[in-house]
Amino acid sequence: LADQEAAEDAAADGEEDSPVLTHEDEDEIELTPPTGEGVYSDPYAGCQPVQADAEFQSETWFRIGEFHFDAYGATHALEMSISAYEKILGDPEDRNYNLALYKVAWAYYRASRYPEAINHFARLVQWSDDEHRRTGRAGSELRPEAVQYLGISFAYDDWDENMIPDPDEGQPTGFIRVQDAALLPQDQEWTAEVYFELGNVYFEENKLPEAIEVWRLALDRWPNHARSPEITNLIARAYTRNQEMEEAINYRSALGEFGPSACREDPDCWWNQNVDHPSEQRRAEQLAENALINTAVHYHQEAQTLRRRCIEQQAPELCEQAGASYGLAARAYRQYIQQYPNNPQAYELRYNLADALYWSEDYENAAIEYAAVRDSNLDDSHLSEAARRVVESLKRIIDTAVAAGSLTPRTDPPEVQPGPPPSVMPVAMPELLQRMAQAREIYIARVSDRDDSENVREAYDYNNALLLYLYGYWPQAKERFERIFDERCDGPNADETGQVAWANLRNMAVELGQDEELERLANEYNTRACPFAPGEVAAVDCSDAANAEHPRCLVMGDLNALRYRRALEIYRQAEGASGEEQRRLYEESATVLVQAVNDNPNDPQAPVALEYAATALERTSRFESAARLYQRIIDEVGPRRGADSAEQGRLDAIMANAYFRLAYNANRFFDFDRAVQNYQQLADSPRFASSTDPAVVEKREDGLINAAIILERQQNYTGAIAYYRRAAGIMRDPESQRNAYYRIAEMMFKQRNWSGATREMRSFIQRYQRDSDAGELVVQAYWRIAEAAQHSGRSSSQYHSALQDVVSAFSRSGQEPASLAAEFAAHAKFILVDGAIAEFEGFAVRPGRPATMTAYVNALKQQINAGAAQAQSINAGYEPVFGYRRPGWAIAGFVRQGRAYEILARAVLNTPFITPNDLARQMRRLPPDARDDIRLEIEGTVQGLLDEKTRPIECFAVARYALAARAARAGNIDNEYTQIATDRLQSYGEERIAECIAAAQATDASFQAYSAGEFARAPRGRNLPMAADTSPPSLSSPESR
Repeated sequence: LADQEAAEDAAADGEEDSPVLTHEDEDEIELTPPTGEGVYSDPYAGCQPVQADAEFQSETWFRIGEFHFDAYGATHALEMSISAYEKILGDPEDRNYNLALYKVAWAYYRASRYPEAINHFARLVQWSDDEHRRTGRAGSELRPEAVQYLGISFAYDDWDENMIPDPDEGQPTGFIRVQDAALLPQDQEWTAEVYFELGNVYFEENKLPEAIEVWRLALDRWPNHARSPEITNLIARAYTRNQEMEEAINYRSALGEFGPSACREDPDCWWNQNVDHPSEQRRAEQLAENALINTAVHYHQEAQTLRRRCIEQQAPELCEQAGASYGLAARAYRQYIQQYPNNPQAYELRYNLADALYWSEDYENAAIEYAAVRDSNLDDSHLSEAARRVVESLKRIIDTAVAAGSLTPRTDPPEVQPGPPPSVMPVAMPELLQRMAQAREIYIARVSDRDDSENVREAYDYNNALLLYLYGYWPQAKERFERIFDERCDGPNADETGQVAWANLRNMAVELGQDEELERLANEYNTRACPFAPGEVAAVDCSDAANAEHPRCLVMGDLNALRYRRALEIYRQAEGASGEEQRRLYEESATVLVQAVNDNPNDPQAPVALEYAATALERTSRFESAARLYQRIIDEVGPRRGADSAEQGRLDAIMANAYFRLAYNANRFFDFDRAVQNYQQLADSPRFASSTDPAVVEKREDGLINAAIILERQQNYTGAIAYYRRAAGIMRDPESQRNAYYRIAEMMFKQRNWSGATREMRSFIQRYQRDSDAGELVVQAYWRIAEAAQHSGRSSSQYHSALQDVVSAFSRSGQEPASLAAEFAAHAKFILVDGAIAEFEGFAVRPGRPATMTAYVNALKQQINAGAAQAQSINAGYEPVFGYRRPGWAIAGFVRQGRAYEILARAVLNTPFITPNDLARQMRRLPPDARDDIRLEIEGTVQGLLDEKTRPIECFAVARYALAARAARAGNIDNEYTQIATDRLQSYGEERIAECIAAAQATDASFQAYSAGEFARAPRGRNLPMAADTSPPSLSSPESR
């Protein structure tokens, strides 16, 4: 390469000494007649060096080849370049041999002579490998590119360039061609790389079946190649992209075969065959492990999403897809656990496996895996959930068996055998029921009340007792029913199972003739007055003779008073507590309050009790239950009338709060119709309009504005206008009132009522133009007026006048740069100045027909200077946009400035050369060939000078684009202007960008230095490199389902 550089220097020196062209002044052009003439025809036939041992023969032939190669498109240019390069290939020891070999291959490729191109690219790869073996150093830097173009050549399917794919004409595919030894050696060490690269090309072109076919063939032929794990992973990716999920999982599973554990004592396995490739071995281990876990997590998350959508959309087909995805996730989890049993995440992964099995409806295996998680010694974070899911899985199995008719659980106890004494014989319990009973027992034993988040311990306890009762195990059942009755007769654990337990105890006493037991049970029932319910229960009318013997009626009055006091005390305790204790106390408070109201709904304290209960439930995030209580307040308290105005005021306040909380929670959970309905009741009802209670007045104002907001979101703009107008008339807060007036005008705009929007916006401006706090909205109102003018088809002058009003309004508003108001002003200003760039697009330098060289030069200077002045004027027009400090429009301004100078540079660069008349007269005396030479030399000189003038102009454009790209990156902005900036920077290349930014730094020290690759972006179909330590997504939690 040193000799080559010397040759280039010598050629450059020869050009500098030539008397034909001199550049004494960049603004002047001097012409000197040529020193020789003549035309070279067929220069290579029998061509021999003048001096046999000349030092730069190789470089000379290489430069000749380059000349023709660069003249691509000229007649026989590629054939002549090949002929020149072939002069070098005669000597494999030549220092330029590999370069010439590459250029010959490239020339054949350009000429669409693909077999010859493949032959020479292959020769270059072989030469590079031979050199590496011979010298121990890399043979050729062009080797990777040669391999790449071998893949591209085989992937190309129109070798005869007739616009018809070769396979459609019965010719071979790339898959067939790559196996043809006449085209590609099949026995070289690098042959596999060509197969791999062919697959890569197909993959990038989204020809996924073709990529898979090539890669699979390559793995069959070279199973122990160092890149086999990588190719296996690519096949899995291709299958995934092609939606062939089963095959993708199979190939990701196959990645485990490349690890050391798969080898054991086999010396021919991949791992043992690649001990000299430690990095590939590490990569193989990473691919195997990551592929499985990523596959599992991917399908698990996909299944969760599908299941959620299925529930939301009531779409059974989505549930079927979710089940399939859960199955794929389960399969991947199981494979991972089997291959990496000692992974620190084994406990979490086994739980995920069980979860995926459950939701894929593989309940038998789900029960097994959940049991393994439940019984694991590694962790207990999923103990309660896993233990519950064992029961749920077995229940699903039992339900399936019952539906299929293979299992019929008992619904009645066995018949009593006559005595004395009477007795009951147990009946054999089916194995499935035994398994479920055992799972319940384990849950009760291992999951505490605190960890029983689903509150199933009591249900499991009761169901097992009932199971024993139905299958005749009465002594064991009696013991459990006694405890259940005792625990669930009353208090926070009271529920209907306590009553059923009492009834079953009584039934056993009756059936077995145990009169004393029956009396004890009756007395205890009456003594304790068990409610058997913690929440809403059916009311009992104790005035009805039919209910005279109901235990609740006997002690109703006293219990109600005690319950209210106890519940409110619990509520106060909850207010002072925190965490889980607070949640428990609020729930207990709500339970007791609702029980009390159920027992005596006509009690004067019932409305307040229901309100407290609903508030307690809200504070435990049980919003749906709270909503039901608020609705109950509306239904039951609404018809009530207070004994006096004070009591009526309290009832009104409770009702107003109920409507507001119902609407508020409905809005939170996207039930907008229900929300607006309740807000409207609060806003429109005369009951609340006449109230002077500050709390009611505030809620009514909020109801008006919230109803308007929801109606606006529902695009009911007419309704929204009505509520905004009513709200604006009564709002006490100036900011809320101001916003309401503005929203009235905004609704007109959203209705596309351009005249109405303009009228209301002007009304708003007139009302608030002197209000300093309304500056942002005033500017926005002017912007809406401008938009309305545009949409309504007003004239350009009217539209521009409206835009100028936006700019002027911002100046008067006192709003800061970078504010939202500045966004509208920046946008308006940009539109106002942006028209000039379109007019400038057609700028060109047209020298006409100059009489003399001086006239020609002057004409160029005059037009270029005029264009520069116009570009500077355009540039200056965008400068005010930057003062608004809105990144989007600053970027747009930078791009437009860059474009203005690109137009100027293009015009200068494309300046046509016109031979002056005086020079043309002089040249007529010369032979034609000499005239052409002189003209070419003069044109080259002129073009060189114009190029020199163009470079600083281009550099200004590059600097503007760089500022735009950097601002986009800093602000994480992606729009049409950022894309233009990036595209234009890409067109200049790294070296030119660095040169231009360095020039900008020379005049502006604050201009940030250029970092190599700073403006790079991924090629189409590829991703930019990711950090090596990038981790997979976190495993899902139960809540994510």
